[in-house]
Amino acid sequence: MAGITRFGERTADGAACFRCAACGAAAGVVRAARAGALVDLGPMAGRHDPGRDGFVIDYFLGIVWFAADPAAVDAVQAILDAGRADPAALRLICRELAPFFCPDCELNYCGADWNAEVLWDEGFYDRTFGTCPRGHRHLLDD
Repeated sequence: MAGITRFGERTADGAACFRCAACGAAAGVVRAARAGALVDLGPMAGRHDPGRDGFVIDYFLGIVWFAADPAAVDAVQAILDAGRADPAALRLICRELAPFFCPDCELNYCGADWNAEVLWDEGFYDRTFGTCPRGHRHLLDD
């Protein structure tokens, strides 16, 4: 899509929203979350304080929170605060911060545009691989 870049747009609550290069829909939203702050994990889990610093990633595989050390949260917050958040810079801190980003294309894609393949191990979820619209295969979640 013309005019869409890999860079995230700052949201009113301090997160960054990344747009899909193929269709323009939201590909993912990244937030830094400090201990003591309520984190919204969607309708199933609701809002709660995980009690630790971490990140909230809202993308096509759902909303996830994971813990991180304060230095990593500081680094991500600086990227988000700078305005045009770069998913490549986020992935340097932790691959799981931008699972919607294809490092080969240097673009973001939403769930409708990734060709996702969920792998199971003895009936339990193992991981999800995806192929972007340009044919690059990456681990999206594990």
